[in-house]
Amino acid sequence: MTPTRNVVLLLGLLLAPLTVVGCASTGGNSAADPADFPKGLDSIEMIVPFSAGGSTDTVARLVAPRLEASFGVPVQVINKPQGNGQTGLQEIADSRVDGSVIGSANLPSIFTTYLDPNTDVDYDRDSFAPAGGVTTFGSVLVVRTDSGIKDLDDLTEKATAAPKIINMGAGAVDDLLPVTALEKATGAEYNLIPFAGGSADKLTALLGGKVDLIVAAPSAVEANVETGELHIVANLGTERGTSFPDVPTATEQGYDIVQDTTNGFVLPAGTPDTIVQAYSDALSDVDEDPEFAEAVEALGFDANFVSATEFGKSWDARANAAKPVIENSGS
Repeated sequence: MTPTRNVVLLLGLLLAPLTVVGCASTGGNSAADPADFPKGLDSIEMIVPFSAGGSTDTVARLVAPRLEASFGVPVQVINKPQGNGQTGLQEIADSRVDGSVIGSANLPSIFTTYLDPNTDVDYDRDSFAPAGGVTTFGSVLVVRTDSGIKDLDDLTEKATAAPKIINMGAGAVDDLLPVTALEKATGAEYNLIPFAGGSADKLTALLGGKVDLIVAAPSAVEANVETGELHIVANLGTERGTSFPDVPTATEQGYDIVQDTTNGFVLPAGTPDTIVQAYSDALSDVDEDPEFAEAVEALGFDANFVSATEFGKSWDARANAAKPVIENSGS
């Protein structure tokens, strides 16, 4: 074999791996022009960092077929509840930025997961690009009807009679925010009884007389309010909710407490603006569907579109306000 042939063969062996790598980096959806979204996508994954069957999952499954209709691409809902949702949120953050993956993200739970000193996660605010919100609801303060507490004035009077005289069922870090706001607005100090997870265990404890007061989603207590077992003291949202339109907000009762929950969606950081806007526009169309509004109202939510830009602003403002509360909680 001649020296020249040896050099040619050697160069061929060196360049072959580079050629393979180059093909891999430009193949698939990554080469698509963001302006053509969703052209080139075979499907879209919607990651829900909660278990199947819950209210957030139900909202996601109402949104998915409507996004599918808007984009003409199948949308598959995938539940990733492991690690209290942290696994799913991390997967969203680590996903491709071609719009093929979108994730469900609620305010405030998405930012409490990384602000909580007890969590060790690799994502933060900069890991996500907000796509928009579709529903909102105000949490409600709930007591047993036989407590005699009718409104926030009654609650405040009883709660300030002695420190920690009222036992409050408190769940995840999310509950810390409305509880802190309540204590600040009323001057009361509650004895917090911790419960893991959502409203179910707190509700059981309240019905069984183990606690005197809970903060819950409206849908979680609707059946027991209708039977007369429970009474709602106040809606902590900006506006009265569709489930209990006769229940006044804390603000209406003269107390500076506003704690809304927004069901929204996020994309991984670095997703092109054109794709983010395409999702935001599609979510706006979802909220304009009267059948969607009717379906989420049955869950105790209000159909309320929040644009990608406004979702991000709300996220930043609420996380900044929550950070010192969570850090000073000693949790």
